[in-house]
Amino acid sequence: KLTADAAAARLDGVQASIDAAALADADLVIEAVFEDLDVKRAVFAQAAQAARPDAILATNTSYLDPEAIFAGVPGPERCIGLHFFSPAQVMRLLEIVPIKATAPAVLATGFALARAMNKVPVRAGVCDGFIGNRILKVVRAQAERLLLAGASPTKVDAAMRAFGLPMGPFEAQDLGGLDIAAFQRKAARERGETPFAPVAERLCAIKRFGQKTGGGWYGYAPGDRKPRASVEVEHIIAAAAKEAGSKFHPLDEGTIQRAIVLPMVNEGAKILAERVALRASDVDLVKILGYGFPRW
Repeated sequence: KLTADAAAARLDGVQASIDAAALADADLVIEAVFEDLDVKRAVFAQAAQAARPDAILATNTSYLDPEAIFAGVPGPERCIGLHFFSPAQVMRLLEIVPIKATAPAVLATGFALARAMNKVPVRAGVCDGFIGNRILKVVRAQAERLLLAGASPTKVDAAMRAFGLPMGPFEAQDLGGLDIAAFQRKAARERGETPFAPVAERLCAIKRFGQKTGGGWYGYAPGDRKPRASVEVEHIIAAAAKEAGSKFHPLDEGTIQRAIVLPMVNEGAKILAERVALRASDVDLVKILGYGFPRW
């Protein structure tokens, strides 16, 4: 989309370094390492030393607690969550997550940054998954309950595409990687919670993480992203259903859609009641721009 000259000019504005001292002149530092609390805290311990005292420090975490990430960082008023949705060069949504100490000017800068990048900012409160991934967690759990009740990944995905989503929940997991949600479940268990993912846990145990490993909920031929039903996954689902003592039910398209969408609505209502989202339209913006929920 760019001319060669414009592309060269953009690249000239990018510098790479493995030395934290390069942060000395930065106005804003955005951390984007993988979702491990200890690793993120180590990054900010280093960044706080190298950056100016007035530089804004931002985490791109998608579900970890920013309060815990920034604990002990000098000048917590300059700290904030800026959750860019993946792939960041395409997705317009930016969840802006202030911590208790975040200064109003820092929060305003997050919104100004979004506008400068042609992104849509939505303020979110601190909780597991903020607005978007908190609702996504419900979608994943409901989708797996449908599997235990007799549906297949293909049938669930087809029903949700018919509802208006660009791809179903299992196709989306294969695209993003099942290991991301597995990290989230691990963190939840460490908090004493019991996340529901009887089939996904079995897939992750045999390293079926999605397209990047050649198989997740579906199988993939080398160099081909087209999902294909997997006999191995069918056996894993059947074993999980048997272990859970599940009973199969008649599951038509409408039943599948309601089983996923209505709990999303309930979770959205809780998010509003807890003021994790400040207004209903913020929940709508997150779902439409971050997850392809149909605008109608």
